[in-house]
Amino acid sequence: MLKFTAPKTTLTGALVVPALVLALAGCTGSPPSQMPSSEGTSQAPPADPDATETTDEADGAGEEVIAVGLKFEPADLTVPVGTTVRWTNGEAISHTVTSGAWGEVNEDSGLRGTQTADGMFDHALAPMGSDGDTFEFTFDEPGEYQYYCEPHLGMFGTITVE
Repeated sequence: MLKFTAPKTTLTGALVVPALVLALAGCTGSPPSQMPSSEGTSQAPPADPDATETTDEADGAGEEVIAVGLKFEPADLTVPVGTTVRWTNGEAISHTVTSGAWGEVNEDSGLRGTQTADGMFDHALAPMGSDGDTFEFTFDEPGEYQYYCEPHLGMFGTITVE
């Protein structure tokens, strides 16, 4: 006849299992979201809630668009005349910021079907943290300005200048 015995709990086993659970718990979540600073890879310190904001949209001082997740965020932006818009690459791959018309966006895939550069600006954004990972353009005339990333069909946006 077979005799079954209960496993013995040891101090080592009691400590190893919880430690293993804690170590593996950090591997299951999503990576933290990181937004690049406007000056390469260094992170800006947290904003001081008592400090005065230096960028004032009404003064046309500036707005920022981030290339992240193969999208421009925000994709559509409305700014006053004289505003400088800065595009920053938040990814480890290259993008372009190319002015011109885009169209025929597929509702299912979100990809544009056409693009026609107009020559107003065309800048290759280097990967995040590299020289050339930002581009600025000042919009001095009212109107609607379309732009896109040439190789990535899901990256496009519009700057409306009032």
